[in-house]
Amino acid sequence: MKVIRKLLIIAACCIAVPTFAAEKLSVSELLDRYAANQDKLKSFVVKTESVSTHLTQQDDSTQPERKWRYMVEFRYEDSGSGPAVYYGWKEFDLGDNGIWVPEDRDKSFLWDGKLNYQYSKRANGSAYSTVHIIKGYEYARHGIGVMYAGACPILGILYGDVERFDSILRQSETISVRSGLEQVGSADCYVIDAKSEHGVYVVWLDPEHGYGVAKAVLHKGPEDLLHGRPPSSYINSDSRKGLSFFIENVRFEKIEGIWIPVEGDTRTVIERVDSTSSGRSHYKITQIDINPNHTELLSFVPDIENGTDVSIGRGPEHKWHNGKKFVVDEWDGRIRYVPKDWSILVGVGKPLPQFEGIKLNLSAEQIKAKAILLCFFDMNQRPSRHCIRQLAQRAAGLKKKGVTVAAVETSQVAENTLNEWTKKRNIPFQVGAITADIEKTRFAWGVRSLPWLILADKQHIVRAEGISLVELDEKIQSAEK
Repeated sequence: MKVIRKLLIIAACCIAVPTFAAEKLSVSELLDRYAANQDKLKSFVVKTESVSTHLTQQDDSTQPERKWRYMVEFRYEDSGSGPAVYYGWKEFDLGDNGIWVPEDRDKSFLWDGKLNYQYSKRANGSAYSTVHIIKGYEYARHGIGVMYAGACPILGILYGDVERFDSILRQSETISVRSGLEQVGSADCYVIDAKSEHGVYVVWLDPEHGYGVAKAVLHKGPEDLLHGRPPSSYINSDSRKGLSFFIENVRFEKIEGIWIPVEGDTRTVIERVDSTSSGRSHYKITQIDINPNHTELLSFVPDIENGTDVSIGRGPEHKWHNGKKFVVDEWDGRIRYVPKDWSILVGVGKPLPQFEGIKLNLSAEQIKAKAILLCFFDMNQRPSRHCIRQLAQRAAGLKKKGVTVAAVETSQVAENTLNEWTKKRNIPFQVGAITADIEKTRFAWGVRSLPWLILADKQHIVRAEGISLVELDEKIQSAEK
């Protein structure tokens, strides 16, 4: 009997049993494992539905609870140089008869890598539709964070933030991992506690599902960053006491080797001095396509009705036209509205383009291994005439420095008239003129005002543009380095 008992004990010891001991991982190891899954998600199109309720209590009164539904299409691609983002949504209110009633307009937001297009399309025609155009990715990041409905969980962004949570946690003032695993649903999760300038975070990471966020609690106090900005940058910021955000009941699916949070519940509580607002939302992915062909889908090309009012600053400034596009002028930051086949060819660091559409008799010998100084001018304009006169006086000295000077007339003028004007003033360098579309050519050469000087180095790379004659010697010296 003793022998049998001993054999049973030995056999029991040899049987493999599941272990419930957690693998001890540091904060950085946990965040690295989360990032390893999340970083696979570089490009996708996803459609989500969410149902939300909102309740506001002010003083001793409570406003009626509002319930609405969002249908969202979210397109995203990050090729390494920065993301392109499209966010289109339709909002429905719950009618008294319990039927969802759509709003009279669809809304969309597009960041194409250079400009933000915020489009509101009315159901009854473009006369009531508007598109607002804004520069800067910061606005795009803010828009994504505010319109949370289903997209931000996919990106790993918690409500009130504009960065992925693991990036924020890596920069926390204090951060730690709890000693044991905690159960969330059926999964045993690691728990990270952190305090940063963005707020206080508690995040439960599920090792069975790519270390995704199974649950999270975030609290932002009145001094913490909200949507990446200091509270003082917001209207009525003094009235905000705190914001709390919760995410729970998350369901994951593995799609093309990536764990995706396809469904979940969120809750938000905003406390102000005189009121408290609370909201609940349930989001669900209804369709997802990973690594789609965005070029073929025209994912990040503005799809706006002709005739739509376009505003860049305050009020309507243009009408949308399918044959035109908006371009950010990198020299002065202005947004220009031009035909689609127009582009600015000249800029610091770019090669000097060919003189297409410009009649200018510069021989290969004149510009070989020489710096080039071009002056775009208008012979009928006093500042232009003064600039040409000054350059004529300095031409010999500039030639000794290895600089070839040439000028281009930008107004509509007869060739013999220009030749007579040049000869009469004894201008010692080549003077040509624009023979193609003057406005288009000026745009291509980046001519913003007249006179306009462009300096290229001996390799004919543009080193300066829009400079004054006072700056010329300094710019030539810099171009020689």
